Amino acid sequence: MDELEDKKLEAFVDKLMEDAPLESPSVDFTKNVLQKLEAETSKEVFQYKPIVSGKVLSIAFIAFVALLIVIGSQVGLDNGQGWFKNLNMGAWFHADWGWMKGYTSSKVMVYGFLFLGLMFFVQVPLLKKQLGSRTF
Repeated sequence: MDELEDKKLEAFVDKLMEDAPLESPSVDFTKNVLQKLEAETSKEVFQYKPIVSGKVLSIAFIAFVALLIVIGSQVGLDNGQGWFKNLNMGAWFHADWGWMKGYTSSKVMVYGFLFLGLMFFVQVPLLKKQLGSRTF
């Protein structure tokens, strides 16, 4: 029953389409559309303006460096003077590898890390190639 109704409906639509004349756009259709687009695009676009200008930032940076130089010359920067006399800077840069003395790793772990590294360095160029060929 549905097929019969579909056929009747299709025949009716075909008859209406045959009777309807084909409409074509006016000769200057493209010109009218482009004029409307140009009128809409002439709106003022928001332009970014920084809160602090580049000149002010440059002056502030130069003043900050000058302040650091003045403070450094007044207070002193070596370990024996001023604020820095209680800091033990040598301990900060001394590497202590004593905790690694008794460490051993299995061959499976070494091979696993090598395999993961290899897969990473294989995957990155493939993804770059795939994403580079795609057009958005």
